[in-house]
Amino acid sequence: MTNKIYIFILFFFGLTVRCAAQIEEGRYEFWREDTKLTYDMFQGDTAGMSHFNQEYNIKSVISTGLWDVLDVPKKKRDWKTKPEKPYFCAVMDKTESFFLEKNDMSLKHAKLLWDICELSTRVARKSLASIVHQMDSIGYHTQISSKGINVYEHDTLNRIKSTGLISLFYMTALNDGREFGKGLTGAFMHEVVVPKNDSLYYEYRKKIDKLLDETKEFATTEEEIRRFMTNIPLQGYKMAPQLLGDQKNRGEIRY
Repeated sequence: MTNKIYIFILFFFGLTVRCAAQIEEGRYEFWREDTKLTYDMFQGDTAGMSHFNQEYNIKSVISTGLWDVLDVPKKKRDWKTKPEKPYFCAVMDKTESFFLEKNDMSLKHAKLLWDICELSTRVARKSLASIVHQMDSIGYHTQISSKGINVYEHDTLNRIKSTGLISLFYMTALNDGREFGKGLTGAFMHEVVVPKNDSLYYEYRKKIDKLLDETKEFATTEEEIRRFMTNIPLQGYKMAPQLLGDQKNRGEIRY
C-alpha cells in the first residue's frame, strides 16, 4: 500500500449531515477559534494499528470532515424574498481519531490538519460570496420553479427580485473548498508528517496562521454549528432536496 492511499484512508473521512439523521452527543467536536486539542479528544480504538507507526511513522490520526448543508425556503412564494441558507463546518470525529504514541509534535500536526479543514470552509464561503456578488452586480438573476432553475439577464424595465444564485453555485463553491483542503492536507502529509520534517512544520504553521487571520470574516459561525448540532433548519426553511452540479464540471470532489 502506498503512502498516498494510506493517508487517504486515515484523513479523508468526508462526513456530511445528509447521511446522519441525528448527531451523536459527545462524538463530534466543531472547530472554534478558541478550541484546544487535547489527548482525551482522541477516543478511537488503536487495536491492530501499531504497525502503521512502524511503517509510515504516523503516530496519530485525526478524523476531520467538511460538513455542508443547504437550506431553502419551504414555500414557493418565499423564494422571491428569502435567500437560501448555506452552512459549512469543520468537524472532528473523536471516535475515529486516536494516538498510537503521545507526543507534542503529533498533537501539533493534528491541530494544523484541523485548521486546514476550517480554512476549506472559509474558501467555500468566500468563493460562494464572490460568485454570487459578481453575478448579481452584472445583472444576472435566477428564477426557481418546479421545472428547475433558469438564469436570465436583469430586465431594467421589469425588475423582478429573485433568489437562486446560491443554489446555482453552491456545489461549485463547496468543491472549491474541498479542492483547497485536499491539496493542502496532502502536501502537508507528504512533506512534513511522513518524512518527519519537523522544521518544515513551522513554515506550514506560519502559513496556516496567516491564512486564518486573512479570512476571519469567513470563519465558521455559531449559527452554522447550531444547524449541524440540532439538524434543524431555521423556521420557514427545509434542507434542499437536491443540489445542482458543479458549474466547473468537476463532479463531486472527495475530501
